[in-house]
Amino acid sequence: MKKRILTWLLAISMLGSLLTVPAGAAAVTKFSDVSDSYTATAVETLRLMGVLDGYGDGTFRPDTVLNRAQFCKMAVYAMDGSGELGRYSTVTIFPDVKPSHWASAYINMAARKGIISGFADGKFKPGQTVTAGQAVTILMRGLGYKDEDMGGVWPQSYMAEAQTNGLLKSTGITSAYAGLTRAQAAKLFLNLFEAKHGKGEALFNYKVGEEVYLTAVDGGKGTMTAGGKTYTMAHPVASTSLIGSKGKAVLNSAGEILTFLPITGSNGISNAAVIIGSNGSAAGLDSLAGGASYSIYKNGSLARVKDLKQYDVATYASATNSIIVSDTRVTTYYESCKPSPSNPVTITVLGGKELNVLPTAVDSLSKLKPGKQIVLLLTADGQVAGAEDADKGNIRGNAVAVVSEKGDVQLVCGGALLNIGTASEYAGQAVAVSSDKGGLKLNKISGGAGGDLLPMEGTLGGKKLADNVMLFDGGRQIALSELSQTGVNSGRVSYARTNWAGQVDLIVLNSGLAEDVIYGRAVVNSSTSKVWVWYPGHENDEEQQEGVNGSYKETTSQTISIETASKTYGPINSGNHVSNGAFVAVSIKTSSQGNLMFTRFDTMSKLSNVSSSAWIGKTAVTFGSRTYEVPSNVQCYNDDTGKWMTLDDAKAYGGTMNLYVYDGVVRIVEVKA
Repeated sequence: MKKRILTWLLAISMLGSLLTVPAGAAAVTKFSDVSDSYTATAVETLRLMGVLDGYGDGTFRPDTVLNRAQFCKMAVYAMDGSGELGRYSTVTIFPDVKPSHWASAYINMAARKGIISGFADGKFKPGQTVTAGQAVTILMRGLGYKDEDMGGVWPQSYMAEAQTNGLLKSTGITSAYAGLTRAQAAKLFLNLFEAKHGKGEALFNYKVGEEVYLTAVDGGKGTMTAGGKTYTMAHPVASTSLIGSKGKAVLNSAGEILTFLPITGSNGISNAAVIIGSNGSAAGLDSLAGGASYSIYKNGSLARVKDLKQYDVATYASATNSIIVSDTRVTTYYESCKPSPSNPVTITVLGGKELNVLPTAVDSLSKLKPGKQIVLLLTADGQVAGAEDADKGNIRGNAVAVVSEKGDVQLVCGGALLNIGTASEYAGQAVAVSSDKGGLKLNKISGGAGGDLLPMEGTLGGKKLADNVMLFDGGRQIALSELSQTGVNSGRVSYARTNWAGQVDLIVLNSGLAEDVIYGRAVVNSSTSKVWVWYPGHENDEEQQEGVNGSYKETTSQTISIETASKTYGPINSGNHVSNGAFVAVSIKTSSQGNLMFTRFDTMSKLSNVSSSAWIGKTAVTFGSRTYEVPSNVQCYNDDTGKWMTLDDAKAYGGTMNLYVYDGVVRIVEVKA
């Protein structure tokens, strides 16, 4: 097992400039360029394994990306494979990885073990940036997941399973095709400790103990005390900022402690909480932090004491010595609790959502009984820190959620997201959240843009964007860097929220179904003389068409279906003529019976024979001296196969590329050989 520990340490240390400092440099536990407490916690947890964290200048440089060779070496060390490297150093599996390449042994071994593979042309491309999808696939295979057990399309199948088994927890990874950053790599390797294993043989095996408090670390003796028990450290260090945290000891087979995993929630936040008693008050914060020197982050943005408001909730992140403040409050019906109303450990609200109750909330909740309307005060990781009687009216809920493209309702807690249910009818929209006896209540909210979104300037309608601005495009969370740097038209901004500092910290963009417009391909049947059309008052007739209910009606008009990448709408009598295969923008509305109706057809502008050199990354394209925005989930159609595809696949397909534009935005990409 000691050999496994050594190779694991080497795996982490191969991050090279990622997690190490020059020999003799002092270990750093707080970084000038890391404000995310979970990242800092991940690095500190790895430091206990013997990894010197950060650079000699006190920075971590979290946004630099790794290449395929570097991550491959990490995977080999993590599987305890260093002892076998010699047999792979003189063979050639990939034509672009000769024995002279510094990473040849790692790459060859990983290929033989079946956790990595090359590209269709037989090459490995070791210097190419490793994508999140590639990295996740490698680690998932090391956890015992097999390609044949993964349904769907790669890499989405692996990404979906990694989301379920815990590997992606709090990594901030939103795109399988984005380069993997150093911060994300640290979090992925941290998550390996508790990620669920697959059915095959797992290469990552650690013994994780019960929840205890870490009380002492003695680097001289090489011991660590947690839960009243003193362990021998597998790799002694002098100290740790995690002392006092509640968490789990990670042991090797010899009973030595390898590291300590704090119970942090999604933001690296501890179990204790303070509810701000009045505006601008710092009462209780010094006790919470164990001193008067700390940073304050409110909803993820750097703040001061004067920025705190009554009923804000403060918790402490020891890894970064930061007070983490959330102002999320939700008005909800008190459904039930466990084990009892006088001493609740969990509470069920919001139509069946069970939330953890912190000790600070027990007193206020014990005065409230199930069956009442209450207002919950939530921490930045979605735990209940306090509660008030909603009928007294001295506090109101302000909870906002963004509904994903799949219909998941994601409550915004501070700077994190908490899944509280599903509502596909609100997909891609921002909603106000509450509940009553009937269950979860959502109301669409909009507005707040005031102008165009300019990523280069960091503004929306002239307002500054918060450093931690949360951005959603069609319900999918994306990074600001994924947007066109030339700007996003205000018409695409369906909702923007301004925070306590007057900065925009939440933006929801319409994409795909923006402003009740469908962008798709028209499928025409001009010969049909009898078609289904929606007709008020006949919704229950036997003669109905799925998707658009209606009565049986004879007509000689053209009938049309609109095919998109996700579904087909129609058929319906269009009222005007459209060419078969034309790419169109179709306005829709919902009838009083809840049925979709086409109300207008518009032909989109066509940019013909667009070259690959016209693209500005994936976010914009220049054509005819004008730059057009490309949404992150733009639909792409292969005219040869008749199938929809991803933008990466469309750009790689070659041949002719035509772009279809509506209101200055590229909505459809068409390719053909």
